[in-house]
Amino acid sequence: MPRKTSSTLVCALLAGGALRAESSEYPLVVNLPTAERMQYWDIGLAFTHRFVTPVKDHGKDVYGLDGYTYAGLGLMFGIKPVPGLNAFIYRTADNKTFTFGLQQQVLDLDRVRMAIRAERFDEVVTATTTVIGKVGVTGAVFQVPTEIFITDDVIFSVVPAYITKTTTTDTILAVPPGAQPNTSPNTGGVFNVGLGLRISFTEKFSFVSEYYPRPSKFSKAAPGGVTDGTTYHQGFSAGVSYKTFKHRFTVVGTNVPGTTANQVLSGDYGGGPRPSSQWSLGFNVTRVF
Repeated sequence: MPRKTSSTLVCALLAGGALRAESSEYPLVVNLPTAERMQYWDIGLAFTHRFVTPVKDHGKDVYGLDGYTYAGLGLMFGIKPVPGLNAFIYRTADNKTFTFGLQQQVLDLDRVRMAIRAERFDEVVTATTTVIGKVGVTGAVFQVPTEIFITDDVIFSVVPAYITKTTTTDTILAVPPGAQPNTSPNTGGVFNVGLGLRISFTEKFSFVSEYYPRPSKFSKAAPGGVTDGTTYHQGFSAGVSYKTFKHRFTVVGTNVPGTTANQVLSGDYGGGPRPSSQWSLGFNVTRVF
């Protein structure tokens, strides 16, 4: 191969690598944010869909597909003058929750990537108290999405989060039958740490999973109206993701029908995650423009 042609090819490959390194990626796996970012003035679109009916009801309702669903739509924008800074808005049908905020990537090393994220959520429904907690709640969430690259194809994520207000804030938590009566209200917010794992099998296909621990304050509490002795549960999501040109399609099974931070990490939203056997299907579709 002539030297000139060889040099041209090398430059083209390097340029292609630089472009990939600077490409935008919507910072979302299933429900937890990643430390990715939208670059320049790029725009990202996310469509989420969660089926409410559990898969265990089998074929009579097409494994939950005949049941109710919660759909959500979000937009994320790159802010070119501040590298790594993104603004986002998201709206989901769960209590008509509207979320907006900012995310700033603060670290991007070979094996570690980190961002800080602040958002406000507002359940745009009439405020009222139900058996399993309040609706019409407004609050804020602060998160620090951190990703650790064990290898190029295995990424472990840790997402510390503080939710200022939850559905049981300022209420007296119910306790399982036979337990010591609780006379102290559940004041203040909730701190939790979401965990995630991504394993890429090919450039397009990957396994994705997330774990939402039960906050310690709910370890000896029961959702309102529950009398069978069960307590709040741990949450999880797991499935597969397929990436093609500027699109990512993700299908999961999860026992957490929600999608926002206050819904999946607070531990008490809608009575908390369902028992693990009561998991249902969900999917995300993201697109970068």
